[in-house]
Formats: sequence, structure tokens, C-alpha cells
Amino acid sequence: MLKNEMLSLPRNWEAVLEQMMLAQPDDKRERAYICSPCRSDTASGIFCNMKAARVYMFYAYIHLPGLPTAPHAYLPILLNEKSIRERAMAMRFGSKLLITCSKMYVCGDRLSEGMYGEIIEAIDHYIPVQVFNRKVFDDLREYLAIRDIDPENLHYEDGHLHFALAMGADELAAYWEEGHDANLLPTG
Repeated sequence: MLKNEMLSLPRNWEAVLEQMMLAQPDDKRERAYICSPCRSDTASGIFCNMKAARVYMFYAYIHLPGLPTAPHAYLPILLNEKSIRERAMAMRFGSKLLITCSKMYVCGDRLSEGMYGEIIEAIDHYIPVQVFNRKVFDDLREYLAIRDIDPENLHYEDGHLHFALAMGADELAAYWEEGHDANLLPTG
């Protein structure tokens, strides 16, 4: 998808995502961990970040290799982000899921505290990290350099190819609010 193309989400994109994820007959497909912001000062901000994580999953499922997984796309419904204990539980779950993945996709237009931790964990486990937003990539390289962490497994994926993964939650909201019946599923 090129940057000047519109991101097309069918009206029922979340139901389609859930069906695609549940219909996985092959547990041998590599997993790709979606790393994007979750935390926010407001419930509506958390909800918006959850929806963005689902859009990233939907897009990645269709356009990129690997079965995308984003625990923060659903866990805040079950665990309270404002509770230190429950957030820690969610972070532990995400960590356990991350180490089962063969790659990480860093999505969105900013880095959160939790994302830094997940990215360092991925690097520590030699999991390749793909970043889709140039500013996020540059910020992350600087963060790692200050901490003397080798960014060998950190890669920039030109945002023009997969611009939807470089967009922030606020930008994506217009797409999920105005979903239409475009067919994004691969044919054949």
C-alpha cells in the first residue's frame, strides 16, 4: 500500500479480524508481536489505543508475514490499566507472549514507556524489530545508543509501503469510524 492510497477497513473489520484469528488452522505460522502505545490518562485514550492495536493487527494479518498478536488490543478490557497490580499482570502476559514471537512490529507515531521495555526485551531475545515510523525509529535508535544497547536487530521499514502501521491512534480513528465494505482479504 502506498502512502497516497487510502486505508480501507470494511464496516465489520473487527469481526473479520476475530474470525481470521480464530480460524487459524496452522499453529506453525510464525507470530509477529505488535508493539504500540496502550497507556493513556483517560479511559477513552486507552480505548482509542486498543482500537489502533486492532487496526495494526488487521493490517498486518493481511499485508505482512506472521500471525499478528497484540495483547493490549484486548487485555485492558479484562485488566484495569490504572491498577499497578493488574497492569503488571498484563505486562507479564505480554512478555510471555513476546518471547513466543519470531518478529516484532513497532507501530504508531510515538513510543511509550511500556514499548521501550518490550523492545529491549525483544532485542535481548534476538527477535528482529521492524519500525514503520521514521521519527519513532530515530528516537528508538537514540534511546538504545544512550543505554549502550546494540540495535543490530532494529530495522526501519519504509513507512510509504505500510503507512497504516506508522500512523498514530488519532489518525487511525477516522478510518475505523468510517469503515466501508472494501474487500481487503487476499484472493486466491
